[in-house]
Amino acid sequence: MRTTTKLSKKFYLLTMMLVGIFQATAADFMVDSICYNIIGDNQVEVTSRDSVKYAGEVIIPATVFNDGITYQVTRIGKNAFQGCKELTLIDIPEGITSIGTFAFNGCSRLENVDLPNSLVTLETFAFYGCQSFTSFHVPRNLTEIAYNALMLCKNIAYYTCSSFNNKYKAVDGILYSKDLTVLVAYPFAATATTFDIPTTVTALHDYCLSGNNNLVAVNIPETVTWMGMNIFRDCQNIVEIDVPDGVTHMGITVFGGCTSLTRVHLPANLDTIKSSTFSGCTLLTEVTVPRNVSCIDEQGFINARSLKTITFEEGSRLTSLGERAFMDCYALESLDLPSTVSSIGSGCFSSCRSLKTIHMPHNLTEIGSSIFTGCNSLTECEVIGDVPTMWNIFINCPKLKKVKLGDRNGTPGSTLIQNATITRCNQLEYLELGANIDSLENSALCSLDSLKVLICWATTPPRCHNYWSAFSPWPNELKNTVLYVPKASLEAYQTANDWKNFKTIVPIDDVGDVNGDAKLSIRDVNELINLLLSGENTDIATTFADANLDGKISISDVTTLINRLLSGD
Repeated sequence: MRTTTKLSKKFYLLTMMLVGIFQATAADFMVDSICYNIIGDNQVEVTSRDSVKYAGEVIIPATVFNDGITYQVTRIGKNAFQGCKELTLIDIPEGITSIGTFAFNGCSRLENVDLPNSLVTLETFAFYGCQSFTSFHVPRNLTEIAYNALMLCKNIAYYTCSSFNNKYKAVDGILYSKDLTVLVAYPFAATATTFDIPTTVTALHDYCLSGNNNLVAVNIPETVTWMGMNIFRDCQNIVEIDVPDGVTHMGITVFGGCTSLTRVHLPANLDTIKSSTFSGCTLLTEVTVPRNVSCIDEQGFINARSLKTITFEEGSRLTSLGERAFMDCYALESLDLPSTVSSIGSGCFSSCRSLKTIHMPHNLTEIGSSIFTGCNSLTECEVIGDVPTMWNIFINCPKLKKVKLGDRNGTPGSTLIQNATITRCNQLEYLELGANIDSLENSALCSLDSLKVLICWATTPPRCHNYWSAFSPWPNELKNTVLYVPKASLEAYQTANDWKNFKTIVPIDDVGDVNGDAKLSIRDVNELINLLLSGENTDIATTFADANLDGKISISDVTTLINRLLSGD
């Protein structure tokens, strides 16, 4: 037996296949080309080797002698054989009780391993990517199998289990809990196209069906009430899924990467659509969100490119949409959000390039940035509510023509608009700012060269940044824009920073006074009709004749003016 002197301790940054983590790579000692770390009194774990990878056949001894001490080998440590692509066989002795995180990660030529009966714990990603495994046997005392310990072992066709194991049981090559109430793992390479989950099952373990590309249909019984994360992840041939109404919990990425999924029934008792639940479901065309769902987490439907219809059940309790919840839903054309929604995360509808109309709730209290970036088909939108800050909301929306920001009856001084809230929306003609707008800062409104009407309901002119103009670039871009403000605030706007640069500032109260006699009457209606018939379109005439404040005069202005006269407004 040959021994080496104790190696010095050092740490270096190792870039992992999945995650970057710090890993101790120097061992306490080496015997017969296997490295060990001391982890307790007379106990060691197998660890990785500096620069040289293990290869071929490796036989781990039950005990090892070094520097006058005999050690029990009780563990295969974290990352011990990671990336050893030439490793083909590993002999693991009795006495090993745990195999650490990423221990055999990427050992793509490693064949089926006979695990000792002493093994108790198989940690996360222990055999990640061991693609030469064709089966997996659960020994007697193995009671802790991490949910992703065998992730990407794509050629496992069946599981077996010791009859003496008190936690697990294998039936027809499928791994369950001992009492058959939990589906633990369905083989990646099982050839069946349909799987009927037994009615004894009440819970689906994390990742339990993930990665099987032969399954077309999975029938979930009514007995199931709990579903972990990544259940169907990357099951690329599953077409439809009906989740029983008794299910109250579904983990993250349940259907992520199900590229053939076209229809899914979500359970009535579901309270949250978790992160990435439908990420990459590129053929999913429609979904109904149950009324009890209060939250759609971040990236819930990201990259569901064919999703065209989203229906919220009557009485919806939805309150929040997470960041990028519907990002890259290319086919989504319209959306009617429930009035209960108060929070919308950043990038929520980014790159929804077919979205034409969206009904936003009027009770918003929080809104993230870039929620409509790249919505190429969006024509109009209202973002109403006492939202503290708005920024980078509408970016590159080339067909956007009408926007309302803030509430006409909102709390004065409660909302800040900043940092290109609207930018490069070159067809925008109408912009309305609510009474709650307190300030416009840092080029808040950019490249609005088509803007005809800007209405600001704030009685105190919103403060504008003194270094960068609120309206950028200025002044040529907005030279043809008519600014409408409350009559009592006209003088304040005429002298306020940035606002005073508008060529035409009109009191909202005077709109409709077409003949200029300082009152509304039937004469104004007649004057407006004559204006339409004559085709005259002087700036002043258009400004005061535009009764509905849409930037143009038409028969609808006549209707608006008549209604105002009849109502006494």
